[in-house]
Amino acid sequence: MSLKVLAFDTATSSCAITIWQNHQILAEKQQFIDRGHAEILVPLIEAVLFEANLSYQELDLLAVTTGPGAFTGIRIGLATARSLAIVCNLPLIGITNFEALVNATPKPERLGCKILVVLETKRSDFYICMYDENLSVVVEPKTVDGPGLGSLVQKGTLLLTGDAIERALPFLRVPGLRVVKSTSEYYVNPGIVAELAAGIMGSGLVLEKPLPFYLKPPDVNLPSTLKIFRA
Repeated sequence: MSLKVLAFDTATSSCAITIWQNHQILAEKQQFIDRGHAEILVPLIEAVLFEANLSYQELDLLAVTTGPGAFTGIRIGLATARSLAIVCNLPLIGITNFEALVNATPKPERLGCKILVVLETKRSDFYICMYDENLSVVVEPKTVDGPGLGSLVQKGTLLLTGDAIERALPFLRVPGLRVVKSTSEYYVNPGIVAELAAGIMGSGLVLEKPLPFYLKPPDVNLPSTLKIFRA
């Protein structure tokens, strides 16, 4: 079954959209921004559809990243994806940024390695998830501080990917540990998101409503005058 998949990522400092079919990219757009995803997401989606000469009604599947990443970006991406899924009567699948990034690493690079996906929190700590060369999770997603990174792996070869690599590297100078940066993109490739979603769709698994994947609550300062009432 050759699915036409619209996939997008707004969870990081990137707004990236792809239309994918049968392992090929029909059209794609990407814009690097820290804020303003809400203003550009739908226009970029429509530009990608125009480039691919497709309408919403000709799509078969929607896919969206669920995080971790920027709270507002995740919320915007999921809200837009859910709205499109309802209006266009399309199935929707969520893919974590960890899954998208680790699957983008080339197979030859993974051999004999642990793979660490390290993502920016915009704080002093990091979002991380670690996999073995077969892409099985060996350290569950969590937040760690700098010193905590160095205790994750003590020896062998560690393959790094993610948008916080450069900030993480000084904490990974551990005797006996060889650290290698992946040649893959450090930002989510929505083509990978589409491919993973198409695989899930083809597996016959029951699809559940994608939820935001937060590893930490957002930094929100409530007004001092705000009153909270409990029933």
